[in-house]
Order: sequence, then structure tokens, then C-alpha cells
Amino acid sequence: MSSFNYFDEKPRVNKRQPHKRKDEKILKKDSAKVVFEKFLEFKSKQNLRPPSLNKFVALFKNLEAFHETRSKATLHVTHITTEFISDYVYWLKHEYIKFENNNNVPERVKTIGLADASIATRIRSLKTFINWCLRKKLIQSNPFDNWEGFKQNSTEIDVLTRGELNNLLKVAKFYSNKSFKYFRDTVLLHLLIDGMLRITEALLLSPDDIDRVNKTILIRSVNAKSRKSRIIPLSNKTYRLLNQLLDENEAFEGETDNLVFLSLSGRMLNKNNVLRDLKKWAKEAGIKKRFYLHLIRHSVATEYLRSSGDVESLRKILGHADLRTVLIYSHLADSTIKEKHHNHGFFGSENLIQRKRSNKRKK
Repeated sequence: MSSFNYFDEKPRVNKRQPHKRKDEKILKKDSAKVVFEKFLEFKSKQNLRPPSLNKFVALFKNLEAFHETRSKATLHVTHITTEFISDYVYWLKHEYIKFENNNNVPERVKTIGLADASIATRIRSLKTFINWCLRKKLIQSNPFDNWEGFKQNSTEIDVLTRGELNNLLKVAKFYSNKSFKYFRDTVLLHLLIDGMLRITEALLLSPDDIDRVNKTILIRSVNAKSRKSRIIPLSNKTYRLLNQLLDENEAFEGETDNLVFLSLSGRMLNKNNVLRDLKKWAKEAGIKKRFYLHLIRHSVATEYLRSSGDVESLRKILGHADLRTVLIYSHLADSTIKEKHHNHGFFGSENLIQRKRSNKRKK
């Protein structure tokens, strides 16, 4: 009598012998996109803010676009070699078209090549990703070890002079009584100048952050780029204007955001709208330089250093953790350097008393 057995759905094969899989075989399975998604998940757990995460997203899209110019194959982490990095940086500088697929951007803006600072940012982001891959043992060597590097030209910041800042304030004062919107923007401009704040820090300022006893404001760690809170002293004028704006805010009907600077709908201001409005004032003030919101911070910080020369107090006001970041303003404050050299240089006025004889020649 014949025996009946169940039919196997799959043919039997010998059991696979256990052995350690090589990293290269893993990488063939996972594309760079999959690895990047895992990397972004890791960075999200580190509590990185959306702007920081978006830099990595932009990096991957950039790498993928570059790889498509070289190959039709799927991009893998193993493709990122030393030669790949060198060619990628060259492509960013000489071939990459900004906003190429963005139909909302005018053609005149779609220029070729990124600025050195933008390229340096992408290189730093790529190094962070590669180091993470090394720690996860997804790659065996660091392609940056043999990379010759990218020499970045120093950025020249054309800051506003004290006269230009005063002209901007005069234009703001002229408009301040015409409407709530103009008065609000005038107060915001005063705060940006007086406190040397980043625009986001100013727009996120709450009435609860104003110390009415000491006339200071608190920049909370959750709103600060450095993630460290700091206290900013205010001039009497700026403090008075802030209180006047809070009185104006009482006219809002219904619920509003708990912020000092509110749109007409009672919500947080959009910084792009602020830039648009302040640009109009800058043009009316006769300012020919390229105007952007952070230029106010650069300009006032330079003026502060030119007046006081105190780098450490400037660092605390600006909220920088590293003193080296603040030292850029010492290069901008040329008059301070000239004055210091005039007084303290080897032939400076302060050293005249150390000479053995007067500076007059014998007759």
C-alpha cells in the first residue's frame, strides 16, 4: 500500500549555514534612500528641529540629482567615494542650477552654481551622514579621509552704517502713526536693533517673556537657535514701545496667539512678510545694499563692537556658544581696529612714554 504525503509548497533545500554577512551585501539590499530614512529617524529622535532635518532632506535630493547625471542605477551608500565627493562638490559649484524645477521662481533667479557657504553646509551635512554610517557599520571606510577638501572664500558682509540704521528708523517713525500694522513693524524694528535678536526669536516673543521690573526680555531656550535661554536688556525707548504695542493688542477680539507681534488675524507674523515690508522702508531710506533681516543683527553687532570692543558681552547678547563665531564682527569693525592700532600699536600714542627721547629731530 502506497503512502500519501503532503505536497510541499516549496521544494526542500538544505538549511543555510550560519555565517557573518558582509557589509557590502547589506548595502546592495538597502538603497541610499532607505539608509537616509533610517538616518533621519535617528536624527529626529535626537530632537533636531525641522529646519535642521530639512537640511539633510535637501542633501539627499541633491546627491540623488547629481548621481542621476552620472548613472541610471539606484544610488547606494557605497557609491559615495572620495572621487564621488570631489565630483559632487565641483557639480554644486559649476553645474548645479538653483530652483531648476521650481515653477514658482522667476527665470532670473535660476542661476548656475551655489555659493561657497551653501556648499560648505552640504559638505558638513554629508560628513555627519557618513560618520553615522560608519558607526552603524554600513560602510568600512570614510571617503572623506582621502578627500583634499574644499577651500571656501571668506564671506564679505556689507553691514549698514549707523547713519543708514538711523535713516531706516526715521522712515519707520514716519509711518508708525498711520496704522496698527506700521506701528507694530516699527516696534519690531526697534527690538531687532536694540536686542540684536534673530527674527524668529523676536516673532516668538511672548508678553510673559517681558520683565517689567528689570526692563529685560527672556529668550526661551525652545525659541533660541543655540537652545540656551538668555536675558536681553532693553533701552527705555524699546521697553516703552513694547508696552504701547501690548496696549494696542488689547483691541483684538476673540482668541489670539500669546505673542507680542501679531498679524491682523491675531496669529504669528510670517517673517517673509516682515522682510517684504522692511525692504520697502530700506529702499525709502536710501539704502542701496542688499537688505535682509539678519543684516540688522550683523550691523548692530558690528556697531556695538566698534563702540565698546567688548566681545564677551556681545557673545552673551547674541546668544553664541562659541566666541569664535563672534570674532567675525571684529573684522567688520575696521574703525575699532584702526583706533586700537593708533593707541596701542608699537608706534601708537600709548607707547610714546616708553621712548628714550622725544620724537623731535635735532636742529
